[in-house]
Amino acid sequence: MWKTFSKSYLLLVFFFIGYVNSMQAKLIVKSPDSLFVERLHQIVKIKKEKKRIKQLDEWFTKNINNGSFLTFYSFNEILKENLAPLWIKYCGQIVDKLISTQGLEVTKDWLTGLKDQGIANREVEQMLVSLIQASPEQANPVELIIHWYALNQQWDRVWLQRKALDIRFKSGGKEVSDFGIASFQRQQWPLVNQIFDYLIKNYPRSPQLLNWKQLLLASREQSIQNKMVIEKTEFSNLIQSYRELRKDRGNNAATAETYLSEARIFLYQLNQLDSAERVYQKGIELSESNINLQAQMKLELGDVYLYAGRKYDALIQYAQVEKLVKDSPIAYEAKLKTGKLYYYTGDFELAKANFDVLKQSTQKEIANDALHLSWVIEDNTGIDTLETALKSFATIQWLYEQKKISEADLALDQLLVKQKGQSLEDDILYLMAQRALDKKQIDQAKMLFKDIYDRFDQDIYGDDALYQYLKLIDYKDKDLGLQFVTKYPSSIYLQEIIFNLFRP
Repeated sequence: MWKTFSKSYLLLVFFFIGYVNSMQAKLIVKSPDSLFVERLHQIVKIKKEKKRIKQLDEWFTKNINNGSFLTFYSFNEILKENLAPLWIKYCGQIVDKLISTQGLEVTKDWLTGLKDQGIANREVEQMLVSLIQASPEQANPVELIIHWYALNQQWDRVWLQRKALDIRFKSGGKEVSDFGIASFQRQQWPLVNQIFDYLIKNYPRSPQLLNWKQLLLASREQSIQNKMVIEKTEFSNLIQSYRELRKDRGNNAATAETYLSEARIFLYQLNQLDSAERVYQKGIELSESNINLQAQMKLELGDVYLYAGRKYDALIQYAQVEKLVKDSPIAYEAKLKTGKLYYYTGDFELAKANFDVLKQSTQKEIANDALHLSWVIEDNTGIDTLETALKSFATIQWLYEQKKISEADLALDQLLVKQKGQSLEDDILYLMAQRALDKKQIDQAKMLFKDIYDRFDQDIYGDDALYQYLKLIDYKDKDLGLQFVTKYPSSIYLQEIIFNLFRP
């Protein structure tokens, strides 16, 4: 009886499963794009060309409203059948209808949808170009291709079309200016230079002219700074442009920032300390209404005095900055510079007092610098009463600050020979590794950072050296990365190491 029941039960189960599967099969409904592609393949097989072309046109026309040929799947199948011209034709009809019935912004959103679908750039571009050629007097097709290029981050093409549109319709430069400002925010300096140069030449009476000139100057400055080799004439031209801008706008609070830019060229690029001092002082006079700008210029004027070896003038500027903008990032930077100046000139007790205050700073980089320098002093004082080695090392660091690079490099090599096996050796090696990076000697830098980690992993540069080494090898040594995580759980580099260690 049990066997009979079991067999009956099994038959019932199989019947039920078969019934469910047949019901599911009936419930499966093919998607519109699947149906479109299925019929497309059937039509393509038609041998008579006229009949095939006619049915393809009819099939695309029938599906123009449901968008079934606009999905990624349909699009790729259309390309496989070499029917891109048909897709371009009917896609163009959709765009025409959207513009006329729903407007430009809705059509832009529709294009964004195509981009999101993964539709290839080339075919959409061809479709938009054909619309421009069909209606050259219309601005909307050009706006659409500009939007498409922007979606694909083809900024040079955006600029060519934006400029052509501005020339053709004499629109006053507003859209070009907006694009220029957006390009400035993206830091696309060569492109920014072209845009604002065009605006200044073509709209000399615009109320925005002076703003455009100022943006162009800032962009040119960035372009020059990003060059590997810079001619001095480029800086001279930039300085002349700042002066012409002030001539146009006057010497006032609005142009005070140009003094900061000009002074930086004299200080950091041309090493003309007297000229830098004069320009900073004039800028400080004009920036009384902007204490943050004034504090920045006072801070950098202190650097002028530092480079010139005028210790006490530099200390006065740094102290004024601390007083002017208390408990601000600039104030903390001024205190750090004060501590460093005491350190460079061998006043280690005063230097350490400043560094110890900054160790609790909310500015991580400043706190880290202060902590390191405080440890350097702590580790290397009291060894000999004259503190000769540390003073020599600090003097070398000051030479680097003063841009006396060759003299500093030679002195550093000589100091390493004298300090082999001494407490200052790791400090000297770390500075040498940094110099190797500055000189693009990557293999030398890797070797030095690895050596510091291998020999001094528990000293103050342990985490810094391993971090720099891992960066230089693009975090490919996972074992060393895991060593970093376990050895230095409180390092400021920990999150970056973890992120790069476990990235896909």
